[in-house]
Amino acid sequence: MNKQITLRAVLGVVLLSGCVTAEAKTPTCAQPLGKWNDDTKSVIEIRTYDMATGAISGQFINRFDSRSSPMVGWINPAPVEPNAPGRLDKGDHADVFTLLVRWSDRGAVTAWTGTCAVNSKSGLAQISTLWHTARPNTSVEWDHIIAGPEVLVPIE
Repeated sequence: MNKQITLRAVLGVVLLSGCVTAEAKTPTCAQPLGKWNDDTKSVIEIRTYDMATGAISGQFINRFDSRSSPMVGWINPAPVEPNAPGRLDKGDHADVFTLLVRWSDRGAVTAWTGTCAVNSKSGLAQISTLWHTARPNTSVEWDHIIAGPEVLVPIE
């Protein structure tokens, strides 16, 4: 009985030490789990990724007030298409995705739509997006929807 308890204790310590020392990997387009910074250094953290459906979920952590909001979305990777005969360019490939955040305290929603590909200069994955935010209260009628570009980079 003592041998079984000792063996279980040793196995438990080995397993726990393996978990504690495991380093988080930098997110990539193929394995997007982890933290990504936006242009303002807010954080989009992708916590789950279902490779079968492309569904992702996580949270958006606002740099300015540290509040977090739930985030959902989808990644829709497609296989790289081979170059067609007679095609002059070598083509390009990127995974496409969308992220959605509901700002419950503000009554607004934001959608980011874009592509994920390796940046040729940094060698790291980069998510290039266009975002749209719809908000219920503004000072003028035409200001309910705002939009702009944004680049997300992995946090190492």
